[in-house]
Amino acid sequence: MVEYELSESALLQLLAYALEGVEGVRLAGPRKVGEVLAGRRRAARVVRDEDGVRVELGLVASYGKPLPELGREVQRAVSEAFRATAGLKVKRVDVVFLEVEPADAP
Repeated sequence: MVEYELSESALLQLLAYALEGVEGVRLAGPRKVGEVLAGRRRAARVVRDEDGVRVELGLVASYGKPLPELGREVQRAVSEAFRATAGLKVKRVDVVFLEVEPADAP
């Protein structure tokens, strides 16, 4: 059996790649310093323990797609990417939509 370790940076990159396959959603952009200091949620966080990983996401959704459906699609994409690429069991993917933007926004 091959043993390896994934850095937090590698896990976050894997997460970003998984989200590229989901149309109508992106990670929330850089936050203002005041929001960070006030303890508001980061765009992405991966928490590991001996049983697997828990992923917390702050996302921006494009207007027009039902958010519950979009949230489930994100959860599936992230879980599958972590399982297939890194062999990690995903215990949960928590999705919080921080913003909704026009569908034609960058």
